[in-house]
Amino acid sequence: MNEAYCIVAGDSASSADASIVRRGLGRYNRDRGGMGNFKEVAFFLKDATGQTLGGLLGYSLGTWLHIETLWITEAVRRGGHGRALLAAAENEGCKRGCCVVDLSTFDYQAPGFYLKQGYEELGRLTGVGGGHCVHYFGKRLSGAA
Repeated sequence: MNEAYCIVAGDSASSADASIVRRGLGRYNRDRGGMGNFKEVAFFLKDATGQTLGGLLGYSLGTWLHIETLWITEAVRRGGHGRALLAAAENEGCKRGCCVVDLSTFDYQAPGFYLKQGYEELGRLTGVGGGHCVHYFGKRLSGAA
């Protein structure tokens, strides 16, 4: 590596540094891969008082929907809320022209849940965090605009 440059480590990125990296990759993806139209996806489960009890975060890019996070507080799990959040994100992805969706989950989280929602396991990464496994899932979306 050239001595005029250095690698700087930190526990977290400044918003300015993170923005430079994300914008740079976004430009590259648009220029080389024809993948544009990055847009975040966010859905939240709230109670009658407006308190957030869970949610789904992700983004769409070109014809790809990526789910980063899906979480529901323990008190209201198993009430169909996760399924409803996932369906809302998939429907939004279809409106945006997405034809595929992907996500990952740990072995102790919800791999069975995603299989029940029609996701296919694409791969696994073992030995994570003291012997756990990360499952990678994908699904073709029907009804894309």
